Amino acid sequence: MSMAGLYRLALHMQSGIPYHVFKGGFAFPAWHYYLEVTRRCNLRCAMCQYIQWLKETPVALQKQGELTTEEWKSVIDQTGRFSLLTFTGGEPWLRQDFMELLEYACSRRVTHCISNCTLLTEEDAKLCVELAPKRVPAKGFVSLGVSLDAPRGRHDAIRGQTGAFDKAAHTITFLTRYRTERGRRWPMVHVTSVIQAANLDVLPEMPGLARDIGADVLNLTMEIRYHDMKGVGEVDPSAIKASDIKLPRLERAPLERALEATRQAADKAGITLRLPRMPVEHVIGYYTGGLELSQFRCRQPWTTLIVGYRGEVFPCFIQKVGDIRENRLKEIWNGPEMRTFRQRCRVGLWPLCQGCCEMEYRK
Repeated sequence: MSMAGLYRLALHMQSGIPYHVFKGGFAFPAWHYYLEVTRRCNLRCAMCQYIQWLKETPVALQKQGELTTEEWKSVIDQTGRFSLLTFTGGEPWLRQDFMELLEYACSRRVTHCISNCTLLTEEDAKLCVELAPKRVPAKGFVSLGVSLDAPRGRHDAIRGQTGAFDKAAHTITFLTRYRTERGRRWPMVHVTSVIQAANLDVLPEMPGLARDIGADVLNLTMEIRYHDMKGVGEVDPSAIKASDIKLPRLERAPLERALEATRQAADKAGITLRLPRMPVEHVIGYYTGGLELSQFRCRQPWTTLIVGYRGEVFPCFIQKVGDIRENRLKEIWNGPEMRTFRQRCRVGLWPLCQGCCEMEYRK
């Protein structure tokens, strides 16, 4: 079974019984933790949910309140022994202590990281390979995700920095070649491309591009816009209506052609293509009018916890349920706020959920 298959099987097993049986919102211990070590970023991506904040907030204020090295190590120690940790941001490598945090996590847990890969040095890339386990599941660095949305010039325009593509491609090529030299299979590398108006015509080029830099998987994700709304995470999610959210729009015919051509290109390139967990018709529907949320459910709150860069804790970013500086993860996980949120998720999803990659289609 593929790594993605193992991941989804683990989530399904972890959430199945409590989702269907425990009416009070209780869940088994969390299995997947997202650690947003910083919200700072060296790029200015056109579709980023934090773009205005990054543009308007001085760096000194962006750093204000970030968890310290020791606080993050404490968070890591509070996760379950067999947990999967995903480092994310912002851009994790903007933290001067990030390699220390990565090494610390890999010595204790199965570890994954999402990055734009423009700041990694060749020494960092080598260390990523050295931190990988010989087999999975086992503690160590198992996967690196790199954001690439288009070939060189188009990617740089989308990401707001000349040379961003070349930096990322060089890093991944170096890492995968070193991985081969060392006779390793891990870390796996996945390229993630956001489906958007700016890259739709070149999307079919991405499988070959991902193959050429040595990546193992190409992920296509939907562009989300819920972070554009003020108060997300602080206000009741039901207070934000569908009419308040400006979803991205694409014409059906070009989108259908692009997705089909990308699928064919992935088959030809011999690279695994992953789409959101729903039929392609619903991916198209999201961009051409929105989704019928009654056809979907979310079981992430039964498996996953997010720790924000300042210590706030979320099942997902639409609802804050605690703060790591006030309570330990174990207390928050089955605390009253988290149990209530799970109960509400079982009733139905919110307009804010549109486009989230954790949505699960009800077959």
